[in-house]
Amino acid sequence: MPIAEPASDEGVTDGRLLRGQSTRKQVLDAAERLFAEFGFDGVSIRQIAQEATVPLASVGFHGGTKIELFKTVIERRVNEVSAARSEALARMKARPQPPTLHELVAAYLGPYLDCAVDDDPQRRAYARLVARMSDHDRWYPTVRDLYDPLAREYLSAIAEAGPAVDRERLSAAFVFSIAAMLHLVSTRRRIGGLLGNENVDRDPSIEAMRGALIDFCVGGIRGAGFEQPNDR
Repeated sequence: MPIAEPASDEGVTDGRLLRGQSTRKQVLDAAERLFAEFGFDGVSIRQIAQEATVPLASVGFHGGTKIELFKTVIERRVNEVSAARSEALARMKARPQPPTLHELVAAYLGPYLDCAVDDDPQRRAYARLVARMSDHDRWYPTVRDLYDPLAREYLSAIAEAGPAVDRERLSAAFVFSIAAMLHLVSTRRRIGGLLGNENVDRDPSIEAMRGALIDFCVGGIRGAGFEQPNDR
């Protein structure tokens, strides 16, 4: 009867690596869901371990401190959203005709809204988490370098498309647009409520409101002094 050869060190290492990657994903997914639901201060490391069904020590091993874990959770989705925004901007810049204001606004807001309506509950949790996090300046130093470089690229493209726009007013209008985007994800109940008592419990879908949001943001940037003919 042949004797089975012992597993190679390489096979053992590969198995441990895969298990480690799986555990890390469990930790990040659990943290993402809990932070989105309860906020940073409303979640403990122990709760994250319980949600992820891993030992308490695994959270620290794979995520570091709570603030490090929070930033890692944000970073992994920012890369996806930023890539989609960057690719859209590159495509528009490669065309013979310059991008319109409407196209630039839609290209920036779109990837985040896509997360908010995705079939993947984790991507939806990320969208809710960003909306919750953006309510306070406390988190701006933590995420500034994740979001601002690409936002500046979009601001520059908008400024190039609309000559003589005051940059401070344009930046303010851009931030107001982002705030409107985040608010649409965090709560839409009042939209139905303002239509009358019979609609008070109606929660309009994000997808149904996407066009109205983009038009609203385009109008706000125009109000900041942007001028471009035929910007649709």
